[in-house]
Amino acid sequence: MREPTGSSPPVAEWAVTTWNLHGAHQPDIARVAEALGTESPDVVLLQETRKPQAVALARTLGMRFTWARKHSPYTRLAPHLAEGLTILTAHSLAAAGHTEVSDRASTSSWKRRIAQWARIGRPDGATLRAYNVHLSPHEQHAGLRRAEAVRLATVVAEHGDLDEVIVGGDFNDDRDGSVIDLLPGIEHLTPPPTCPSRNPSKVLDHVLLPAHASGVSVAVPAGDDRWAAISDHLPVTVRFTL
Repeated sequence: MREPTGSSPPVAEWAVTTWNLHGAHQPDIARVAEALGTESPDVVLLQETRKPQAVALARTLGMRFTWARKHSPYTRLAPHLAEGLTILTAHSLAAAGHTEVSDRASTSSWKRRIAQWARIGRPDGATLRAYNVHLSPHEQHAGLRRAEAVRLATVVAEHGDLDEVIVGGDFNDDRDGSVIDLLPGIEHLTPPPTCPSRNPSKVLDHVLLPAHASGVSVAVPAGDDRWAAISDHLPVTVRFTL
């Protein structure tokens, strides 16, 4: 959504939360919703989620959502156990889509990686294009991560207009700056460690913003047993003005 020609786009403050929810361990959705509600984000990017979990979270939080299947080792036997990515928002959600960024991995394999996106529009006319991604894990897969980042950057460029683009998710990079350097946007502030959630030591979860974003702040809760009971990652909330 664009303002009429000759007028300036609205200046808007945004809050975006990214969180690897480790959905296979069946997190308590009520506790997840409570944690997200505390931050009141405009956009939530979740990784490792099952569609029933996305539905329950959207209902509990009063949000719209889009879910994209990443892989399903159970295929036809238990489709509700398929793992994917989720974008939630209390605002309008349109132009949702996803694509594979791994190299033709099987849809039953955890090695398959996708990127997900949607356009978020607020009542004040402010808009974002949000991209959600979970890159390949493990130190030996650094080359795969970089290749996935390049593919995502190509997709974002094909969509055009980088001024309102944010890219968030679990990059699995742990201070490997080469991954972030390949993605659209910049990390204005590096978040504290987010994994493992009981005693975090790895920086894996990020939100990249346009260079012109201002007033940027990053919040990550202190890890402890209470957070570890929800997920093996801590949520990252980034606030900023565009």
